[in-house]
Amino acid sequence: MTIPGPLVLIGLPLAMAAVLQLLRRWTALMALLAMLTALFCGLLVSFAPLHETIPSNTLRIAMEQPLNLLGRVLVVEPVDRVPLTFIFLTAAMLFVIAWRLLPHSNFFPIGLAMVALLAGALLVKQVVYTALLVELAAILAVTPLYEPVAGHIARRAKGGAQYIAYVTLSLPGLMVTQLLLELFAIFPNDRGLLQAATVLLGLSFAILLGAVPFQAWLSTVATDGSPPVVTFLFTVNLGTVWFMLLAFLESYSWLGAQASFGPLFTAVGLLMMIVGGLLAASQRRLGRLVGYATLVDNGAMFVALGTRQVSGVALAVMLLLARPLALGLMTLGLDGLRRLGGGDDHVEALAGAARRAPWRALALVVGGMAMAGFPFSLNFAAHWGLYRVIATTNVFQAAMALAGCAGVMMGVIGIVRMLLAPPPKTLAQVPSREDPVVLVLIIVLLGVTLLLGIFPQSVSHLVLQMAEQFTFFTS
Repeated sequence: MTIPGPLVLIGLPLAMAAVLQLLRRWTALMALLAMLTALFCGLLVSFAPLHETIPSNTLRIAMEQPLNLLGRVLVVEPVDRVPLTFIFLTAAMLFVIAWRLLPHSNFFPIGLAMVALLAGALLVKQVVYTALLVELAAILAVTPLYEPVAGHIARRAKGGAQYIAYVTLSLPGLMVTQLLLELFAIFPNDRGLLQAATVLLGLSFAILLGAVPFQAWLSTVATDGSPPVVTFLFTVNLGTVWFMLLAFLESYSWLGAQASFGPLFTAVGLLMMIVGGLLAASQRRLGRLVGYATLVDNGAMFVALGTRQVSGVALAVMLLLARPLALGLMTLGLDGLRRLGGGDDHVEALAGAARRAPWRALALVVGGMAMAGFPFSLNFAAHWGLYRVIATTNVFQAAMALAGCAGVMMGVIGIVRMLLAPPPKTLAQVPSREDPVVLVLIIVLLGVTLLLGIFPQSVSHLVLQMAEQFTFFTS
């Protein structure tokens, strides 16, 4: 019996998600099964030959065989390898982190279901259905995002409601954009249709990715949401949206050829970086710093696409691949420091916390420095490459992009000062007992971050190969 590859990549996580719902009492088992499922799918799509059948005794997997589902065709193409590998392996990493942070959580089954939906969004080639699958994944995320943890009461769900509202708000724009592009194919002389489609496309993805002035949900979700689930949203969900944008530009390559495309995406990206940097520099809450650092990172990716170069696409993907490591560290740090403050992540409530939880503080600081593009991280290689590309045409824009990242670094420095400040005299200065597994996870992420920061060539080669598969930019 031959099974189409898309059926394995979607059906297996969904089936395992149903099984995990019955295993809620055993967190370690849930985390192990969820991690192994995501890891298997990631390795399968990464290494399995697309044009050959994978043999076995009873079942054979044909990765290139299309899956016809309700009249819609899902197919794994060569350009889908990196996006699918990214979402599956990132999810696997986050399931390991959540093992120690979210006991008995619904995140493991729901996370697998979200991964299946997002994989389907990348495999189906109609943008309307892609957007609908992203919407369904956003709705599923709300439940684990606000689960009570470690005896704390459930948090406010304001951020999750904003997230769903913004994702829903972007759907009409994407649908109208596709309609305008189909009309343009019939009336190729009507340039107004193409210009309107370009503006609508930029607006829709700006809403999905939290661009200014639609950034409120990023900081709100990061402030009142569960850190591992927040990181899942900012890496896996937003990563799918970014790859969805690249696929959309590949399907309608004349969009990228528009004169307004580069200035539009560059202006939106620089605005995101400047506003995000200003907000991060003045931030007094750890969660909001995570949100604003992500806003700056998204802005840098918009600027990279605005260069209208293959190298810009490669830099955008490199920024995205670097994000899970940085946000993974910030997740481990934020979760521990927030628990130390009794659920409060204001810096005033965490004065001297670096003395009580040094490893958690180190994880948060190093992750924040990486998000700011500081040296000895993969983010630095991506940011430095972006500055060089921008500076060849406009030095002022490169300086503005650098200023936005400097704002994130200033926010990190401000938090470091409070974490190292003398604690209140009424607070016992006894170091908190650290979970040895969490300590190992922090050390591993620190090591991988440092290693890729020193040797970024393997990742840069991979993303450049992927970028060359897109043809909407030819230089």
